[in-house]
Amino acid sequence: MKGMLLHGRGTRVAQGDGGDQRLVKLDDFEGELDEQWQDIKGQKVLDKSGGEIGTVEEVYVYRDASAVHLLKVSGGERSFLVPVDAVTNVTDEGVAVEQAGDVVQTSPEFDSEEVPDTETSRTVYEHYGYPDQLNIG
Repeated sequence: MKGMLLHGRGTRVAQGDGGDQRLVKLDDFEGELDEQWQDIKGQKVLDKSGGEIGTVEEVYVYRDASAVHLLKVSGGERSFLVPVDAVTNVTDEGVAVEQAGDVVQTSPEFDSEEVPDTETSRTVYEHYGYPDQLNIG
């Protein structure tokens, strides 16, 4: 079954099968990452005022650059993606992002177990106002 992405409120767009081949789940990544990313799954995600938004459910790594690209966060009975560009700090307290909670809470829903595809990644980065490094060039 294909994963679904919710754009705004009420419109679902099917994801392509298999996702972006340049991205891989953290557990499937065979390279090395900075230590701060090794045990990030299960940590709280905090908005710019320190309010809890959710919990890191999955981490997607850009294989070619050996860099985290997206975080899948579960919170408020839904899952959504957060671009690594939004992360300001990773500590024992949690993963801090530079946006207010309402920006993160209105991020497009991502309920797939698959790796996000290129369009999903672009849409998420656009929602947060960042250029998606996977889609530049």
